[in-house]
Formats: sequence, C-alpha cells, structure tokens
Amino acid sequence: MKKTSAALQALRQATGDIHQQLEQSLTINRPGAGKREYLAYLEDLRGWMTSFDAVLWNAPWPAEMEARERADKLAWIDTDLRAGGMNSHAIQAIPVAGFTPDLASLPARFGVAYVIEGAQLGTKVLSRTLAPSLHPWSPRWLEGYGDQNAKRWRVFTDCVEHYLTTDEAHRVAASAAREAFTSLADWFAARRLARETVVGEAW
Repeated sequence: MKKTSAALQALRQATGDIHQQLEQSLTINRPGAGKREYLAYLEDLRGWMTSFDAVLWNAPWPAEMEARERADKLAWIDTDLRAGGMNSHAIQAIPVAGFTPDLASLPARFGVAYVIEGAQLGTKVLSRTLAPSLHPWSPRWLEGYGDQNAKRWRVFTDCVEHYLTTDEAHRVAASAAREAFTSLADWFAARRLARETVVGEAW
C-alpha cells in the first residue's frame, strides 16, 4: 500500500475538521434529499466557483494534470440546472460568493484544486445516495469524469506529491485548501439561511 505523501497529509490535516463539518451540514446529505436539494446544491456550488474557476484552470499546470479536461465543471453544473428547469438568464442571476483566492503560485493552485477535485471524487457516493430519487435522470455533474474519475484523482495526488516537495510548498497548499473549504462552508451556510428566511417570510 502506497504511503501518503507529506504534501497530501498536510492538505488532509489542514482541512479535515472543516471538511467534516461541511459534509454534516449539507442539506443534500440529509435523509430524503432529492431533486430540489440537488439543484439547490448545484446553484450554491456554482455561485462559489464562478469567481475563480476560469483563473484556476487557465493558470500554468504540469502537463500531466491535463488541466483543460478538468476545466468544464461549470458547464456540467449548467447542464443540470437547465435540465432542472432553469434558463440561461436565471443561471446567470445565481448569487455569486465572490471568493477570489490567490492563485499566483502552483502550491496555492493545488490547494484550491484539492477542494474542487475532492468534491468531484465524492460525487460517486452522492450519486448512489440520490439515484433512487433522481431516477431516471442521470445528472451530468454526478457523472464527473466518467470511467476516468479514479484515474484523474490518482494523477492529481501523484502531482501533489511530485511538485510540492518543500515545507513551504506544503504550508501554502494547506493554507489555500483550508481557506477554500472555509469559504465554501460559509457560503453554503449563508445560502441555507437565505432560503430558510424566504420560507419563513412566506408563512
């Protein structure tokens, strides 16, 4: 069994607690979640990613990362939102978190990408949970990289190990990953509160 690299271990240690808190708080992970919760999750995820996604994947990356193949996730989300009944105008009107991380260095980019690629890997579990309530719909976001899901995650972690080789690189990547996870958790919490407020006012 391959030993976890120091770089990947630093990422996991820096984000483990906030990652767990986020997973526990997501409405989509609650019993009975279905299409409505899934679409709300995608709206919020899109709103969080919009400000930095293009900058992240258009920045310099090692060739083996195949960054262009990882850069279509907003399009995947939009495909599902349209299938759920939203038109282009409504999609563009989705609230934006405005999260703009510092992506100037490769370690920082790896840190932010760790959150994005990890979320993509996690869609396999989410897909199994939601499949009964979404059937016969097969959402694009949950498909991810298809049969390349495991391979692309393995390439990502191999690149983390290969390119983040100093304590400073580990620190920068871990800090960027934690900042991203914290921003994502705060954004989901804010959007959940906004929806609950609207429902309360309706009553």
